[in-house]
Amino acid sequence: MENINLPSSTYKSSLTLTVISWVSIGIAVLASLWLVFDIVYRRGWKSMMAIMIPVYVINALYLWPITVWTYVKYGRPEMPENKKKKRIEDRVETGEDDPLLHSYDRVDHGEGNAGGEGHSGGSETVRDTHAGHHSARTTNGLDGHGIKHDGEAHQHHHDMSADRPMFATITIATCHCGAGCVLGDIIGEWLVFRSGVTIDGSMLYAAFIIDFALALAFGIVFQYFSIAPMVGDYGWKTIIRSVKADFLSLTFFEVGLFGWMAIFDLLIFDQKLEMNTATYWFMMQIGMFFGHWTGFPINWWLITRGIKEACA
Repeated sequence: MENINLPSSTYKSSLTLTVISWVSIGIAVLASLWLVFDIVYRRGWKSMMAIMIPVYVINALYLWPITVWTYVKYGRPEMPENKKKKRIEDRVETGEDDPLLHSYDRVDHGEGNAGGEGHSGGSETVRDTHAGHHSARTTNGLDGHGIKHDGEAHQHHHDMSADRPMFATITIATCHCGAGCVLGDIIGEWLVFRSGVTIDGSMLYAAFIIDFALALAFGIVFQYFSIAPMVGDYGWKTIIRSVKADFLSLTFFEVGLFGWMAIFDLLIFDQKLEMNTATYWFMMQIGMFFGHWTGFPINWWLITRGIKEACA
């Protein structure tokens, strides 16, 4: 590697492209901030897997529509009881109708049944449903998604995700991989830009190596803190398992990202688009979007083979 002066000839984006870039970045930042607010407001750290908090927040920086939808649909923590009750009391005082109030009535008294009888029937239904899920998970050592696991160390985790569709499970797993990639790529890109380091006269090739190394390091950390709490093992075995799972998923993610980086840097902008522009980071958002989908199939394979844990 060698240091050279930054190119004297740089690309100046059109006003339209600049506006589109800033709008895309702005929406992504707002989505991330909303996720932070919502998780804090709902005290998500008490019920969510801790590592999933930065996963959702970071992924919204490039994949905000899918990330926000996945969070709301499958990862959003329940409203704390005191806030639920306060909201119901406020609505009762103002005479507003609240679906939550009726849902409490249905849970406490049953629908179309008298008092305790309705409640008892509901409880039996819940027990039967859980028994069915347990049976589906344990038949032939496979869970409801056909994922093989040994022992009972993952039972609590399976209870949380038994009803989640396989597509959502893989989407969350790919977002988990993407969070480490994105964090490493953002830091790596700025390191390359500030240092001016190149390989064979190209900053792009230097970025590939530095971005990949940092993304792999962050990704392993993310994987470790996903796998370790679920299997109850914080030793070398889990570290090795994290490396195996993340190296493959991260590599496939970077195929999509690096492929697009090569296209826009070499072919579209002729290496004249600087990293300190909104357009550059809009291009990176597009590349990370591609990376999500090139990483999707390998995450499916890793999870169904039991190499990677399905994140909560």
